[in-house]
Amino acid sequence: MLAGCYPAFILSAFNSVEVLKSKVKLGGANIFSKALVTFQFVLSAGLIVSAIIVIQQLHFMQSRNPGFEKDNVVQIKALGVSNTKKIFPELKHELSLYPQIVGTASADNGLGEKEGMNITGFDYKGKPINISQFYIDPDYIPTLGMHIQAGRNFDPSIASDTVNAVIINEAMINELGWTPERSIGQRLEGYGNFGVKDPVVIGIVRDFNFKDLTHRVEPMMFHQFASSGANLWHFFVRMKPGDPSKALAAIQSAWKKIAPDYPLKYNFLDEDLDRFYKAESRLSKTIGWAGGIAIFLACLGLLGLSALSVANRTKEIGIRKALGASVSIIVSLISKDFLRLVILAFLIAAPITWWLMNKWLQDYAFRVDVEWWVFGLSCAAILFVALLTICFQTIKAAIASPVKSLRTE
Repeated sequence: MLAGCYPAFILSAFNSVEVLKSKVKLGGANIFSKALVTFQFVLSAGLIVSAIIVIQQLHFMQSRNPGFEKDNVVQIKALGVSNTKKIFPELKHELSLYPQIVGTASADNGLGEKEGMNITGFDYKGKPINISQFYIDPDYIPTLGMHIQAGRNFDPSIASDTVNAVIINEAMINELGWTPERSIGQRLEGYGNFGVKDPVVIGIVRDFNFKDLTHRVEPMMFHQFASSGANLWHFFVRMKPGDPSKALAAIQSAWKKIAPDYPLKYNFLDEDLDRFYKAESRLSKTIGWAGGIAIFLACLGLLGLSALSVANRTKEIGIRKALGASVSIIVSLISKDFLRLVILAFLIAAPITWWLMNKWLQDYAFRVDVEWWVFGLSCAAILFVALLTICFQTIKAAIASPVKSLRTE
């Protein structure tokens, strides 16, 4: 409504007689109209740079190695299935008969969006420690491709591993003030969950992201405490790389044989992890569309200004052509004033966008850097689009016959 009121107000002020005699001449682009177009390009530049940075961060999060091999892994969710401790060994045996399956493991917690987490705390020599703990089987670490930095994995042949042995990550070592070399054999003094007192550390696993990348890697612990009574609700099946159809068919066949009364619920692990970043995916699309619309609207304003400028300088263009001016000189003459507006808009948008995007990236423990080439690329793209818009009018005027231009009233 405001955009429509402005031209209506100007047109209503014209003298009717003067208009009918064609004596009214439109004024050139004023400060107000130039300011509006500049503001539109400020928004356009800011949105485009923001969209590129959001897309960079999204790609970084989706492609970053979380500390384990997330590809070619199916996560079966057995929530609601009774007696999973009996079902899992049978399922594992059935899947071992298929060459497409290279590993099977189980745990009480899943990985990915909206998965539960067992969090506990204890005082270690007067220092409060909060940790996430996973009940896992001995095949969990090798199946998911995690790395043992020191010590060893759980061993089914060692009974004490199910009584008081734990594997911790590097973040927990740092929290406790230990060194990797001196951690093996240490006791977690003060820990007392599930009736287990001061468990012994038998291994150190490399840090991995069990939460999304807005969080730093936090202290965590793997255990097999028989006294915990944990239910193994999540099964992890690693397939050979390539077409997963045969492996999925094998999983479905084995599941129907082992648990026919329960529907098979599974997801690919990499897709579960990517769902952490649905908000960023939506944001990148929204900003991208907004940036495109903003450029379109800004170019419409630029097109109007350039058309008005050409209309008011028709005779000047004719005289310059008659005196030998080339098309490129005339195009440059008319375009330079408008390109200055675009450059000014980018100089305003760049520092504001840099500050805002750095502020946004602070929410992520793992993030990309805001690099100069993003601004350079965006500026070049906007200048190119603006130049095409301006040239649409100026080239048409520049190639017109000088005689026709000089007769224009």
